Amino acid sequence: MSYYVGVDLGTGSIKIVLADESGEILGKESSDFSIISSQANYSEQNPEEWIKGFEQAFTRLLAKFPETSKCLKAISFSGQMHSLVLLDKNGMPIRSAILWNDTRTTEQVEKLKAEVGQRLLDVEKNIPLEGFTLPKILWVMKNDRVSWANTWKFMMPKDYLIYYLTGRICTERSDASGTIIYDIENHSWDARLLEMYGIKKDQCPEILKSTEIAGVFQGKVKEKFGLSNDVQVIMGGADNACGALGVIDDKETQGMLSVGTSGVVLCYSNRTDESIGNYHYFNSVIENQNYKMGVTLSAAYSLEWYKENFSTTEDFSELTNQAMNSTIGSNGMLFLPYLFGERSPYYNSNMSAEFIGIKSIHKKGDFIRSIMEGVAFSLRNVYERMKLINSDKKNKFRITGGVVNNSFWLQIFANVFNAEIEVLETDEGPALGALICAIYGVTDKDYNEIWNKFNRVRKIYKPQKETAQIYDSYFEKFKKISDKMNYENI
Repeated sequence: MSYYVGVDLGTGSIKIVLADESGEILGKESSDFSIISSQANYSEQNPEEWIKGFEQAFTRLLAKFPETSKCLKAISFSGQMHSLVLLDKNGMPIRSAILWNDTRTTEQVEKLKAEVGQRLLDVEKNIPLEGFTLPKILWVMKNDRVSWANTWKFMMPKDYLIYYLTGRICTERSDASGTIIYDIENHSWDARLLEMYGIKKDQCPEILKSTEIAGVFQGKVKEKFGLSNDVQVIMGGADNACGALGVIDDKETQGMLSVGTSGVVLCYSNRTDESIGNYHYFNSVIENQNYKMGVTLSAAYSLEWYKENFSTTEDFSELTNQAMNSTIGSNGMLFLPYLFGERSPYYNSNMSAEFIGIKSIHKKGDFIRSIMEGVAFSLRNVYERMKLINSDKKNKFRITGGVVNNSFWLQIFANVFNAEIEVLETDEGPALGALICAIYGVTDKDYNEIWNKFNRVRKIYKPQKETAQIYDSYFEKFKKISDKMNYENI
């Protein structure tokens, strides 16, 4: 029997999933780590915490399933995108990693817009944002010159774990896409940008395919964990790219909705148009397949924010029950969920959350339902701004995240999107996608064959025609108000 492991290196924790070749998930472990925020807009982590977290979780997994030490065939990784790791010539981290949610780089973003904004759209297929890797490198060059002078290689978080296991400095296409110094179509570092900004080609990691073998566990690591066989280390991919692989099995008809603290809409597509820049466009973990993705910053967090500030004694099920007593459209109230400003499609930190249309008739349930509807409207707005070509238009969405436990909210999504919303049996997120990469990397089995072993649809929420039509009118109002707010806060 062969075992496989998928690892997801998130922002606050690492998650490991163990499975066998028959499609049974045997067990999972996780380990938490902290974020360093020394001042406003700073978000960093010590890369050694990732190693420590992996060692702790993997050791616990081996203790629970000791046969893994001789049955483990391959391991693969998913990880937080964009975050910057710098290594010295001895392969040691020079400084704390600057994370994707660090926003100190506004000056560098404006510089990139002015100097290479059009090239970034033409070659990298994205606009510069504070979260991306290149602005972080430029910030280090200006503000931490000693660190940059001593930089041998830069890489992303999951790649540091792969380096720890194999000794090889490499990344893969989906994570490289999020650096915005990578040519999306030619799968190479952008030589012109490297030259313009003084980044040496040999400071960049080697680019592999997501399902390529990076190497095997180094002797000292293999010995540390008591492994008796050579374990193949497969690259894997960026978190949302792996998340999509673990959720979508028909890229022609399905999209992914991820509704956690933030919200994500992701659809596979190899087409761009004049609306590029309103969404992210990255290589996926599937060879020769790209995807469009947009993010709304406050999704389930909007409801959490309401609970923490206005309804501390009630749990989320009680809030949902009150929302069910409201009407479609929350008795005419709209909620704009811009508690942190907004990412897609506005990229405007000055936008703010609002309840629109409050009157004396409104009750608590109306406020709660308007939050649920507002989050769904926001994600539909993200999706529509992707302007998928008609042949790419998705009529089903696979949904993941904490929302899968709220059937009322799921039905709202089905009606707002006027599409089927499918909930899956296995909701392991990006770790499942990494697991699929591990299996594919050493067996070359078809992705769908692997997916069907590990996942299946548990429940389908279908749109209700009359309700969907009512929501269409509310959505148009939501979009009009949001567009106006964006324009007024540029």
